[in-house]
Amino acid sequence: MLPANFHKHAKFARRARLSEMNQMKLLLRYMPQVFFLGLALVTILSLMPNTSIPQAFQFWDKAQHSLAYVALSITGCLAFPQWVTRVLLGLLTHGAAIEIMQSTMTATRYGDVQDWLADGIGILVGLGLCRYGLPKSAAKPDDAH
Repeated sequence: MLPANFHKHAKFARRARLSEMNQMKLLLRYMPQVFFLGLALVTILSLMPNTSIPQAFQFWDKAQHSLAYVALSITGCLAFPQWVTRVLLGLLTHGAAIEIMQSTMTATRYGDVQDWLADGIGILVGLGLCRYGLPKSAAKPDDAH
């Protein structure tokens, strides 16, 4: 036999699940803007004048590249789940373009293949997190669009 207040608790739990789903839909609705804002931010920061990085911080530089592209690939996968391959190839191309622009358009930066490889590692980590680390409802396209 069910407790007398069972239906009240079940109704509350159902409302909480609906609220969580609405919050996820709202977050996903703005994900394209978050993605393009992040892309612009990475581009601007990558081309800003920079003092030379001491040799001791080279690891941190590669970690920053990887972390930036992890974030971009996750937001890109969530923003455009139907075009994941295109988004990730676009990010890899963006990383290469940034390195070329650093070596040709800036006086204080230089292009580095290792930076581009760090970008690629970040993209792969982001893909893995999108495929296996996010709830399935977050990684699927919304059929209502």
